[in-house]
Amino acid sequence: MRPGGKTAPSDLQLKIVLDGTRPPLWRRLVVPSDTSLGTLHEAIQVAFGWDSDHLHLFSDEFGRGYGDAARLTDIDLGFGRGVGDEDATALGDVLAEDGARLRYVYDFGDGWEHRITLEKTLPRPVGAQRTVRCVGGRRAGVPAEDIGGVWALAEVLELLDAPDGAADGPYHELIDELRAAGYDPAAFDRDGITARLAQLTPDTVSGKAKPSPGDRAGHGGARRLTAEDLTLCTWGQCRVGDPVDAGVDGPAEDVPVLRPVTLAPQEDLVAAVHGVPLFDAALRLAAWCHEGRQVTADRVLRPALAREAVEELQLWKLADDDSPYVDAVARARTLKSLRSAKDVAFLDDSWWLAVDGGMITITGGRAWGGAATDFTGEELLEFWAATIGDLLEEIGETGVLDGWHGELGELTAEIADGLVGLLYDAPDDAWVDVDDLRAKTREVGENGPEFDLFQALFAVSFRELGEGLALLGAVEYEPGDGDDSAEEALRMLLNAMGGQEHGRSGTSSAASNRSRDDRRGGRMRLTPLGRYGLRAYLMECGVPAPLLGELAEADADALLQGLLGYSSEEMRREVEGWLEHRSAADAAVGLLDACAGDGPESAAKRAVAQLVLADFDDPRALRVLRKAAASDVEGCRQVATTTLGARLGAEARVDPARADEAGLWLLIDGLSILAGAQESEELTRGFLENWNTAPEALEQQVDELWRVEHPATAQVLAELGEGLRGVDKRLAKRMRTAANKAHSRW
Repeated sequence: MRPGGKTAPSDLQLKIVLDGTRPPLWRRLVVPSDTSLGTLHEAIQVAFGWDSDHLHLFSDEFGRGYGDAARLTDIDLGFGRGVGDEDATALGDVLAEDGARLRYVYDFGDGWEHRITLEKTLPRPVGAQRTVRCVGGRRAGVPAEDIGGVWALAEVLELLDAPDGAADGPYHELIDELRAAGYDPAAFDRDGITARLAQLTPDTVSGKAKPSPGDRAGHGGARRLTAEDLTLCTWGQCRVGDPVDAGVDGPAEDVPVLRPVTLAPQEDLVAAVHGVPLFDAALRLAAWCHEGRQVTADRVLRPALAREAVEELQLWKLADDDSPYVDAVARARTLKSLRSAKDVAFLDDSWWLAVDGGMITITGGRAWGGAATDFTGEELLEFWAATIGDLLEEIGETGVLDGWHGELGELTAEIADGLVGLLYDAPDDAWVDVDDLRAKTREVGENGPEFDLFQALFAVSFRELGEGLALLGAVEYEPGDGDDSAEEALRMLLNAMGGQEHGRSGTSSAASNRSRDDRRGGRMRLTPLGRYGLRAYLMECGVPAPLLGELAEADADALLQGLLGYSSEEMRREVEGWLEHRSAADAAVGLLDACAGDGPESAAKRAVAQLVLADFDDPRALRVLRKAAASDVEGCRQVATTTLGARLGAEARVDPARADEAGLWLLIDGLSILAGAQESEELTRGFLENWNTAPEALEQQVDELWRVEHPATAQVLAELGEGLRGVDKRLAKRMRTAANKAHSRW
């Protein structure tokens, strides 16, 4: 903060993705936080090459719309109270914290949707000029408007790449114009975009529209699951406090809850980035350009300098073993004939990594870099995480097979996405083996060409993902015996399914499967650096990825919410760290206080509190439990009574009948979390899994459940009565009878 309470000036780094484009078309812009959404609209128009000929609209995570209010007056956009004035709304008010999101729709007919994410907030030096600039991106802007949206764009690009063009189709004139102009959809002109953005003059808007604390989505731009949301979750898959994507399309469904992990110290992670050959080469290239090196019009090193860099920095060590660059004589001959730095893949990859990461800047026909010591610490680690995030995002959009889009691309994207989850969920140092995974799919018992195709796609996706992540140091990858022929085998299978001739005619699917089964498949395991990168990516996507130990200084209420979904061992380790910061008596007081309250959220906390308090054996903590058991505070009393009742000997000091009564109350309490979800299956499963008394005791106590003085008793019993129909008709009938009694009692 500045003196006088004014917020210090800052810039916002935004990643803007044009939804539905494959490969993804995106821009990374840096915009003053105190400028308006109207300025951002102008910047997007420039960055993506739009003509501003159509209407547009911003919408935030809270369902509020912003735009040109005068032009949108007569259009029903479904925002109830109308659309806010974009020119009077500060960008920093709408994107209030890192991870927050916006949607920007341009041309309501074609429906070009842009997804905007605040990646980071950057301090602006005092006196620095307020500008809008482009610092990254991928692919050329959309070549034309009014073509029908992203699906039409995909068709245009496909036709542009086809030898016979568009023939006489609806896009033939556009295709001819694009070819004549030399349009390259893969080209990204950052300097040109920045030059055009420099002509914008960002306005200044005072903050007026910050959402109230109660409306804030929370860190990462995602709202948190409430107790009411739990009724929509499957058993054990969601928990109170989980973040959920709350964009204009509504909350995402089935948000996974990943196990808590530990991360390596930052200094170890930074050292690991330096140990990644590709990043090490980029750093050395930056240092090599410290005094400036001449570049071509394509912004790459001139051929003579490219030869010098390969030899002097020994970049040839990045080449594959069968590359001519490995042998000194062949390398000299190959370099002598080099006509462009772009022709050396390992140089080109590390060069653009350094340029895109800001390690090298290009001005006045020269490339300027900094010393290797300029790129250390947290900044380097964040850049590495952003690089792996870009890789995973592109895989999520297009799959792992270059040029194989459509349904195959979508399927390989889903396979790769699942593999990322398996990698992250695997224990430290554990290998994820493709043979094990394929064996599990065979257990399903499916057969036929479609299943063979899935197996082949899975093998190729595993290899491509492993090689890509290994290049960034995120995994250790060991290829299998048949990895080199995996993609060719996939093509042969696709040809066979299409009725085309392929290689050995008459080779059956079963025979080919037996041949593949004799080969050892590849395997990979996550490195500490990879775990850091995958966690950063998952968090950016709104997936909860907790850290062990992050609750050590939290209050008891936050601890109980955070422990939902932890395994018993993870819970034990987290609680041990939490207890190191407080006495056992204070911990018991806090935990029992957090047990008070009504509703599913409080019920979930009480379920966890019982597990945590069960291990307390400090005499002072036991005194706290006995005092709470004698209190009249609902929730606290039952948890304390049940905890004491589970103990043997004189230290319990609780009447067994009272302990049984409290146990029944907590049974209803726990089941109430699942009540009201319109589905009785999960509630029934919870009842059967949690009822640990003998059958004869159940016979005696079922008829007493209606007497439990819990607000949800009648509802829980009624839903159990329905859910148990297919399990035990007699018991189901007794549950319905008990529910009727509970209704009449209340």
